[in-house]
Amino acid sequence: LESLELVRPVVAQGRRDLIEKWVQQGKLEASEELGDALKPLAADLAQQIYVKCNSSQKIIQTHMERGEFEQIVQYAKKSGYQADYSVLLRNMAQVNPEGCVNFAKQLLDNSPPLIDINQVTDVL
Repeated sequence: LESLELVRPVVAQGRRDLIEKWVQQGKLEASEELGDALKPLAADLAQQIYVKCNSSQKIIQTHMERGEFEQIVQYAKKSGYQADYSVLLRNMAQVNPEGCVNFAKQLLDNSPPLIDINQVTDVL
């Protein structure tokens, strides 16, 4: 909570450099709320905070928003997180249809496929 209160006015001032320094020095207590507060100013720093506090859903969401689709699968495999790829595809189809197609291909190219072909056809 203290970290969040400290960061809010600095984010409002657009002082990315100061926040980056605090993150690197480990002066901020990682939490989803802190990551959410940082995200409008610096999605990469928010991602670092989400990783530190093991917020898998926020990590996946940030990768999606940044178009880092290959990172989603890598993260899920590495962390053991059971991502609901059909939901991710549905959400992605609304905001990034081309990215959705590429992500679906990536999911199907795994052995075994990470999503059922019928789920993909339902979305696309």
